[in-house]
Amino acid sequence: MNPGPAVSVVIATYNRARLLPQTLDSILSQRFQDFELIVVDDGSSDDTARVLAGYGDRLRRLQQENRGPSAARNLGVSAARAPWISIQDSDDLSAPHHLETLYRAARQFPDCALIFANGKYLGGPEHRRDEIIPAKKSAALAARGVRLQDLFDKSIVRLQASLIAKAAYDALGGHDESLRICMDLDLALRLFMNYPVKYLDESVFYYRKHEGNIGRNEELRLTENIRVIEKLLRDYAAAEDLLGSASVARRLAYRYYRLAKGRWKRGQRAEARSALGAALSLRPFAAKYRLYQLRWQAFAR
Repeated sequence: MNPGPAVSVVIATYNRARLLPQTLDSILSQRFQDFELIVVDDGSSDDTARVLAGYGDRLRRLQQENRGPSAARNLGVSAARAPWISIQDSDDLSAPHHLETLYRAARQFPDCALIFANGKYLGGPEHRRDEIIPAKKSAALAARGVRLQDLFDKSIVRLQASLIAKAAYDALGGHDESLRICMDLDLALRLFMNYPVKYLDESVFYYRKHEGNIGRNEELRLTENIRVIEKLLRDYAAAEDLLGSASVARRLAYRYYRLAKGRWKRGQRAEARSALGAALSLRPFAAKYRLYQLRWQAFAR
């Protein structure tokens, strides 16, 4: 009897026919070949269907009406046959050793539900570095292990550089389908709170920045980030103790402050004042937030 593949690679895609072939080719040319490739077309209206048809039986294509990346990923994982899931974006590239590196670690640390690594920027250095996680921080994470604070402070987990145990994914209910940007952070936090995780100081994929990145929607990114933090605190009583109430307040307040500034620039004065008020309720003595409040009050007068 065929035991099935070791890894199921799941890609959700929407109107990325131009970029998709490079992504698919980078996966199909992996040194590690014990995997299946599942692509979920999330209601694309471009040439995605034609592109996928050109790959024949080298992949399985699923289709749904446009419901967003979380729902598309959940559909793909529901069809997966392997015990380990690799979730890839449809615009990034896998390094040749991507699956080989992660699966070797999964075999070495079978109790872990999440194995994740680093990545590089496809177009060259960003933020004055090549790696997504700075080299010094990456080495420290691998040496001492991952803490909740690490995930909380900088949202370091990229699912494109991860393997997830399917049993854990299913037990936690998969991706939150109400999220369109911060679903990776939400899932990583839930995995961390329930299972051991392991970080590898290696870069296994290349992140492509382009105008179609949904993460460029700052309003949505910030509001979802706030929701994910509030959800973590609501669902896991130990989270605030692990993080410290001051750290939680600082991060939430900063997110509300960023929301406020963006809304003010767009002329959404009432919404901006509301967001700034939320920041001040968390950090009432923050001089920067108080200064903006005074400026905006003077503007109103």
